[in-house]
Order: sequence, then C-alpha cells, then structure tokens
Amino acid sequence: MIMLNRLVPDWPTTIDQAVDRILDKLPDKQKAVLRKTPEDDLHWLHFGLGTAIRNECGLWDGNTALLAACGTTDMHPDLASDVILRAVWEKLRAE
Repeated sequence: MIMLNRLVPDWPTTIDQAVDRILDKLPDKQKAVLRKTPEDDLHWLHFGLGTAIRNECGLWDGNTALLAACGTTDMHPDLASDVILRAVWEKLRAE
C-alpha cells in the first residue's frame, strides 16, 4: 500500500504572523503607499491587497485558527482580511 504524505498548509495562525508574512512580501513602494493611505480609504484596498491577504493566509481555505484570531472561527474571510489589513496598516504607520 502506498501512503501519500498529506501536505499541511503553511498558513499564519495569528494576526501578527499574518502581518509579518504580508509585509515580507509587500514591495517597499507599496508599503510607502499603504503607510500614507488615510484610514477612511482602507476599504478601497479590499479587492487588491485584501484579496492577496485572503489567498496568502488561507482564509477561504479553512484557516480556522487565523479566523478565530480575527474574531470567530465562522467569521467571513472578507471581514477577517479587513482586520489583518488594518493591522498591516497600523504596523506600517507605527514604524
């Protein structure tokens, strides 16, 4: 009998891990733009950076640990990505 190793996704499980992962992959030019983005305009990033966050962090694929860290395990991935996006923005602004 052949046993296949089941691949375990390498997803972040905390907001801090997700923020660090996103910042590691974000080019400096985009970091500068995000840092200058007014808080009231963050919602405009939902379909760009927000989509990248949802995909990179496994929010659509069952990353319940990160969903729970953002609110609850049954939190909608769109809302969870908003939490992470805001945390990325806050970290950039604090630098």
